[in-house]
Amino acid sequence: MKMIKAIVRPEKSADILACLAKNGFSAATRANVLGRGKQQGLKIDTIHYDELAKDSITVVAEDKDVQKVVNLIIDSAKVKKTGSYGDGKIFVLPVDAVYTISSGKEEL
Repeated sequence: MKMIKAIVRPEKSADILACLAKNGFSAATRANVLGRGKQQGLKIDTIHYDELAKDSITVVAEDKDVQKVVNLIIDSAKVKKTGSYGDGKIFVLPVDAVYTISSGKEEL
């Protein structure tokens, strides 16, 4: 299993979550976060915004589904078809185990 964590533009979160759900990946967590990328924030005239509002979307998927989930996020997170700076990043991390709290069972 893998944890797929995407840091994306807040205005794209609903599109991403809808796309994931439509394709069978309805279990996800969304959180508002602040951060900056390679551009180190945003400068408009004399004002420098060091951290920008983003959303973090987390999905845990079986290994066989990871590339599909990543592709769905990429396709639905882009502002333009070609992509733009600030569209976000996706991180894929190993998951050793998942437990359902209510039952105590080890299961996804």
